[in-house]
Amino acid sequence: MMRSMFSAVSGLKAHQLKMDAIGNNIANVNTVGFKGSRVTFQEVFNQTLKGGSAPQAGRGGTNPQQVGLGVDVASMDTFHIRGAVERTDYNTDLMINGEGFFIVSDDVNFLSRSYTRAGSFSLDEDGNLVTPDGLKLLGYMYDPETGRMGTALEGLQMSKGITFPALSTGIPVDEAATDNSNVPTGVIFGGNLNADTKSIDNGITITPGTTTLDELVDADGNSAVARDTTFSVYDELGGIHEVRLAFVKTAPNKYNVYIVDKDDMIADTPANSTPYPIEFDSNGRVQNYNDLILTLSPETGTLLENGARAFSFKVDLSQLTQFSNESDASATNVRGYKQGALDEFTIDPNGVITGYFTNGEERPVGQIALANFKNPAGLEKIGSNLYRVTPNSGEPMIGAAGTGGRGALNPGALEMSNVDLSREFTNMITTQRGFQANSRIITTSDEMLQELVNMKR
Repeated sequence: MMRSMFSAVSGLKAHQLKMDAIGNNIANVNTVGFKGSRVTFQEVFNQTLKGGSAPQAGRGGTNPQQVGLGVDVASMDTFHIRGAVERTDYNTDLMINGEGFFIVSDDVNFLSRSYTRAGSFSLDEDGNLVTPDGLKLLGYMYDPETGRMGTALEGLQMSKGITFPALSTGIPVDEAATDNSNVPTGVIFGGNLNADTKSIDNGITITPGTTTLDELVDADGNSAVARDTTFSVYDELGGIHEVRLAFVKTAPNKYNVYIVDKDDMIADTPANSTPYPIEFDSNGRVQNYNDLILTLSPETGTLLENGARAFSFKVDLSQLTQFSNESDASATNVRGYKQGALDEFTIDPNGVITGYFTNGEERPVGQIALANFKNPAGLEKIGSNLYRVTPNSGEPMIGAAGTGGRGALNPGALEMSNVDLSREFTNMITTQRGFQANSRIITTSDEMLQELVNMKR
């Protein structure tokens, strides 16, 4: 009777522990990234009353006689099955569509690391991607100097202080080769020059620094200027400068390109004083094309007003056409931009964070790292949706999302709890009945002991 009572006590303890696990699962049914657990039982050990024997002579063998001495917890397993998807459309909410864990840390050197499936991140004051408890999300930051992602894990920072350096349309004059072979193509022109434009009268002489566009008109008031257009270029400090070009028709299929100043006058600058000729064939395409190199320089000295150096750049006019249609020739592609600050960012399925800057440019800012384990069930829960490594989980295998068996990211979504309420309520019923049955064993054994005591009367 004592054996049955103590077996029932072990049953009460085991079923109470299982009910604790069920209660925790149900309590976290709406916890982001939560992984449900289960409890399994095993028999503790048996007391052998009589051992088994082999058949002998005419007598058969006998089986062992044993009495069980209760139940114990065999395992407490965590189900690492992906939960349901909740769409949030918030760009710092992330879900792992497959295996893997986010890596977070509250250590200055990022050496103390924890792991989580909960992707509800936000930005702190410094632009760090952090968990609700302030742990930093780890990954690789982009190095603009090398044009590559870093190799050391560090906190991912989307600070508004991240800048995109200015890029000049050209190259400083003092760095250009004598033959201008290293001057970059800074401006590409496209569009049309009207073939019906009247050619300039032979009696009109264009003198840079003296002649204005208004003077390039014949006796009937027809202008020889096929197109007058302005575009902007950038110096090495990101300063914006306007350049104005006029296409003057000198003969059928032939034009001269001039720089025009703010007073509508053909500019007289030492570097750009010679007009640039351009000629079209009978099909309206540019022929005999040579590079047009312009130099933006101050009237005196070598520095522009903002301190940037004078610079030269090529203008590509090879894509122009000449047809009997309105003139719409203009700069379709200009190299360079001013300095920009980080404005917005997006995260792609591979975890690459792309920054969009106020100068209209974009580039990678960083990449989120994921960790995978040979035995995720071996991880230890430490609260706040976090796990840590144990000897049975194996060391983390760290890399980019979508590689090495790690799942891709689903930005703008969260992974919900994987708890199945129907299963939990079913387990609750069977656990409750098991607890009741074991308690009945205790009361029944007590009654039997009472009867035994009463035999003395």
